[in-house]
Amino acid sequence: MGGITYRDQLITVVGYRPTPDRPMKMVVRSGAHEINIDKLGGEAPSPIEYLLASLAGCVNIVGEIIAREMGIKVDDMRIEVTGVFNAAKLMTGAGERAGYKEIDVKVYVKSEANPETLREWLRRIEERCPVSDNLTTPTPTKVSVERL
Repeated sequence: MGGITYRDQLITVVGYRPTPDRPMKMVVRSGAHEINIDKLGGEAPSPIEYLLASLAGCVNIVGEIIAREMGIKVDDMRIEVTGVFNAAKLMTGAGERAGYKEIDVKVYVKSEANPETLREWLRRIEERCPVSDNLTTPTPTKVSVERL
């Protein structure tokens, strides 16, 4: 499509604890941006809340890309992402799983496009959203430790 060649990109973020007295708090640098992260119910969104936010943001961006490709005018969009989470595995080591049991995404769109076109638009979003892909398809993850 379009003759553009895309290459693999390395994307790195780096997190650090801003103060020793708040070990659950972290600042993550992503390029020139800082993201504040805390425990669930803390002073900033938690990692699992950011996961849902990432999915909402990705659906928005991919939705706009695909709308342009399909010639759909999207006048407004609101995305609601809800996850079912149980902290038992996280807090005790026992339980079903540490992550979300289920994630539900509702896309509210203001557009003149007919329902069939919007269903196709949404299908393409699901197919091409990188965050959704990472949530639904296992991605090899390596975790290592090194001394500071």
